[in-house]
Amino acid sequence: MMIGFFRKLLRDPKGNALVIAGAALPLIIGSAGLATDTIEWSLAKRQLQRAADSAAMAGVRAEMNGETVDNCSTYASATYAKPVAYDIGKDDHSGITSSCVTTNPPTSGSYTADGKAVHVIMSGSQPLSFSGFFMSSPPTITASATATMIDYGQFCLVTLNKTSSAGITMGGSSQANLGCGAISNSTGSSSITSNGAAYSFVADPVASVGGMPSSINGSTDLQPYHSPEPDPFSGKYPTTIPSGTNCKTLSQNTYTTGTGQNKVNHLYSYNTNGSCYSGFKFTGNGTYYLDAGVYYLNNTDFDTSGGPTLIGTGVTIILTGTSPGSVQTNGNTTIQLSAQTTGTYAHMLFLQASGATGDSKINGTNSSFYDGGMYFPSTNVNFNGNSGAMTKCAMVVAYTATFNGNTNLQNDTTGCNNNFTVTAKKIALVE
Repeated sequence: MMIGFFRKLLRDPKGNALVIAGAALPLIIGSAGLATDTIEWSLAKRQLQRAADSAAMAGVRAEMNGETVDNCSTYASATYAKPVAYDIGKDDHSGITSSCVTTNPPTSGSYTADGKAVHVIMSGSQPLSFSGFFMSSPPTITASATATMIDYGQFCLVTLNKTSSAGITMGGSSQANLGCGAISNSTGSSSITSNGAAYSFVADPVASVGGMPSSINGSTDLQPYHSPEPDPFSGKYPTTIPSGTNCKTLSQNTYTTGTGQNKVNHLYSYNTNGSCYSGFKFTGNGTYYLDAGVYYLNNTDFDTSGGPTLIGTGVTIILTGTSPGSVQTNGNTTIQLSAQTTGTYAHMLFLQASGATGDSKINGTNSSFYDGGMYFPSTNVNFNGNSGAMTKCAMVVAYTATFNGNTNLQNDTTGCNNNFTVTAKKIALVE
């Protein structure tokens, strides 16, 4: 009876369609199921890769902080919220039960000799909606990533403050064009701040260990939550007065003329190991000359009250003593100083001993230039006043830095005797 029914059904065109549809139904359902499984697998793979990428980057950040890189789950803590560290300990990637292994440095690949590199392998099982009916266990998904520190631009302004207070502050109608990058090591949410909107701060890139404004007038390459930049000058330059060097006390506006010099108001270097002075200022509006050499100012500010002109080539000025002084240059002062190119203090123009408490003020006229490094590890340096295009090749490392007033700092980094910068680093995926 059934055979007759099927023969009749086959002779009926509508019956043919029904038979074909019935035969094809398993294929249609299977294709839809496999498509769904493919999407689920691809999504799980992508999310697991994201987790591996984030864990590798967070591992490098941990290594930079001096921590032991050993367990991926550590990087899910709030400490590593930037860049985003994926929380592998939670059901954050479509139900994948994952495991994670880190190696620092990697045991294979191109970065086995890189102590900063972190390699992460993550694996996990992803149940599939359709194939799971026919498989005894879900398939294993694997993702791997390697991250390390790479060179990225050049910094010529580094602020060392690691507290939550701001490291770099812009305000007033200040116009700063650094010609290179700037970084604040402050960990606060306002690591870089601005007062008002009339300022311009041109630097490439602008980075901060903590947060910064979403926009900075004049700069487009903003990098918040950057890895810290080490102090490039720490322990490199001695600031104590050499043994056997007697400090000369000079009254204000009184200077001696160096042997063979035919200049008035000439401050000369009288000791091959460096000359020491105390108790004076460059007062008045005359022109003063500095011989090439190292000048130790003992408990004395580098003070240019009255608007003089200072000229010197191959000069390093060290603010030292039991109460180290600071740099105090006024807006009507013309400063034309360049640092030494060789020797212990090569490329350094100003060095302030650590432990100093007096903030420095850098100012000048359109004819001014500061050719060399400036180091104020314990204090703020303030670029302020009605100055003009007043710097040339200035590499500034300070506890904090402020740009205020009507200052117009145009840091020309071309054609310098002492042009040098600090290589910027950033965390990046490399494999």
